[in-house]
Order: sequence, then C-alpha cells, then structure tokens
Amino acid sequence: MSLVVLPNVRRLFIPDPGFTIMEGDLSGADAQVVAWEAEDEDLKAAFCARLDIHDKNAEDMWGAAYTKLPGTKKEGPRSVKRQETKKAVHATNYGAAARTVAIALGWTVHDAEQFQKRWFGLHPGVRDNFHRKVEESLGTNRTIRNRFGYHRIFFDRIESSFAEALAWIPQSTVAITTLEGALQLQNKFEWVQFLLQVHDSLVFQIPTPQVQKAKEIKEALEVTIPYDDPLIIPWSLTASEKSWGEAKELKFV
Repeated sequence: MSLVVLPNVRRLFIPDPGFTIMEGDLSGADAQVVAWEAEDEDLKAAFCARLDIHDKNAEDMWGAAYTKLPGTKKEGPRSVKRQETKKAVHATNYGAAARTVAIALGWTVHDAEQFQKRWFGLHPGVRDNFHRKVEESLGTNRTIRNRFGYHRIFFDRIESSFAEALAWIPQSTVAITTLEGALQLQNKFEWVQFLLQVHDSLVFQIPTPQVQKAKEIKEALEVTIPYDDPLIIPWSLTASEKSWGEAKELKFV
C-alpha cells in the first residue's frame, strides 16, 4: 500500500505584501495548568526548568525500559513510548477510567490500571488536590471555577460531568490566557494584525521591519495566571515572509 503524503494546507495562508506572518504558541499549556492545580512541586519544577515534560514523565514511569529504547524522542520506538505516555497521562489527568485508557492505547486493562496507580503514586496531588477539589465543588453547588474567576455550572448528573469539569479548568484557563496575551500585544503594538486564535495559539501578521521586535512581542504576550504561586506559561514564536506553513521557530537568548 502506497503512502499518501498530505499537502501542507498552511502554505495557503500567506502574509500581505510587506508583512511577515507569525504564530505564537503556548508551550505545554494544559499540562502546566494541571500541575499548578495539583500543587505538584515536581511537575512545576520540571516546567520551570523548561524540561521536555513528556520525556521526563516517560522516564519516570518506565525507567530503563524507556531510556534504553532505540531511536529518539522524535522518531523510533522511544518516540512511540513517549507518545503513549503522553496520551495516558493526559487521559488520566482528565479523569479517564483505566478501561478507556486501555482501549485508546491498545493496552490491557490491567496495564492501564498499573499505569494509573503508578502515576498517582508519583503525583498524588493530581488526584488528592485537582480531582478532589473538582469533585467537592460539583457535589456542593455543581459549579467549578478557574483561576481567572470564570465559572461554569453543570446541570447533568455529577458522575457524568466529572471528566468534562476536569477538562474545563485547564482548557478555559489556557483559552483565556491566549486571548489576554493577544489583547496585551495589540495594546502595545498597534501594527499587529491578528488573523486566528486556535485554543493555545495565535496567528498574526506584522510589518516585516518589525520582526526585529520579536523578543518584545514574545514578552508582551506573557500573561500571569493568578495562582498563589503565579504561573506564566512560556510562548514560542515562528515567523515567515512566505506562508504560515513555512514559518520557522525564532530563537531567543
């Protein structure tokens, strides 16, 4: 069977003449919110150190069975294991049952149960702080809140609302952070023209000479999420004079 190579549709999106198209992306955004909600110092320290959190989690969960795999975190068997761990952690953080994880990843239910047991053993705050706070809030008044003060009321059965409520807190927090970043950037630089927001990313164009202000753009996007230990999720920036699909990452010292 021949491999079908799909076109890069983003190449269709080109900046106006004299402009450069840019994309700002929040790095590991949802997972960081979970770490702060869980008050998990190990995960928070890893994010602050700018570690590859999925690589760290895979090593913590599997040890030498992961680190000795051939390939890299981007390709080969090690990459596959890293991706499996990423999906299993994400699902577990968002309240998925072991059977759901097993079906999604092709594991046995026993393997998924052991994975979740070990994950909660390494990071008890995910269950004891994050999950429990949501359960208690739903049980008290069916209302949950994020750190920006926005709230959502659930009218369905509490047990069927739990996973959705868990997901809403990180997802709403990240969406608001992204929008607030856009507003801050627009207030600082009137020549920024926004084109698109997709959850944790922003696509915009700027006059090409203003690319020299990329570091200032990145700083203007940064939003402080008001936890007791304030969270600032870092942004990455890509840019291209040709198209969105050809944008390359900008490096900052």
